[in-house]
Amino acid sequence: MKKYEIYLPLKYNDGREIEAEKIKQIREELIAVFGALTVSSQSAPYQGSWKYGGVNFIDDIIKIEIIAGSDRKTERFFKGYKEHLKRLLKQIDILITAQNIRTI
Repeated sequence: MKKYEIYLPLKYNDGREIEAEKIKQIREELIAVFGALTVSSQSAPYQGSWKYGGVNFIDDIIKIEIIAGSDRKTERFFKGYKEHLKRLLKQIDILITAQNIRTI
């Protein structure tokens, strides 16, 4: 099993807030594929800082966690989904991590 973490920005790179409907759409898409997920609170998001092309960005983000199989099909899904998220949310990049886990 793996735990996939999607660090989802709440603002576009230009500072405008991402529409709540898009966040809802993303949640629904992931639940349709995996059946469940965990999302950090939007009222107390994480904050990430990064630099790109000489510009400093500070993002308010939520973290979406999904427990899924550790197979090539799932890995391919997340690689493709990352590109989908980058287009949908007009982002330079989206951080998605994967950790091996063991459930009890």
